[in-house]
Amino acid sequence: MFTSAVTYGIKKAKEKAVIPGARAVVRTTDTSPVFYFYFDDKAAGLGKGLFGGNVSNPNQFALIKLDVNKSNRETTIAEFGAFGASQGTSTKAMTTFKSERIRNGLYKVVPSAPLQQGEYCFLASFGAGAFGAGAAGAIDIFDFGVSVE
Repeated sequence: MFTSAVTYGIKKAKEKAVIPGARAVVRTTDTSPVFYFYFDDKAAGLGKGLFGGNVSNPNQFALIKLDVNKSNRETTIAEFGAFGASQGTSTKAMTTFKSERIRNGLYKVVPSAPLQQGEYCFLASFGAGAFGAGAAGAIDIFDFGVSVE
């Protein structure tokens, strides 16, 4: 913010969403992990959100590669400066995935390409479609790490 102010907004300021801890507790060595999303019971699991539980399928999530520093993981959720502003998760941080409906409320989810070593999260948002609000409007989040040996 200070740099942006000193440069009269030419240098953009960034707002970040932060997850405490440098590593997720859930880890895998598989670069092509398989996830199962369950939405059957609206009173439990991924279907239950803080703001009404509107999440009902994996397409309402983004898979994000997080930036890591020594004490937390983070992603940029907004940038603003003299020439405008943008809000939402950076497309550079997003990783595509494929989902397959197995039965009502059950989906198999796999990354479209092998994941690199690092920290990731699935993030559901109540923001404008396609994660317009990104992490700024997060209502459900699942974090994990990929450790390639």
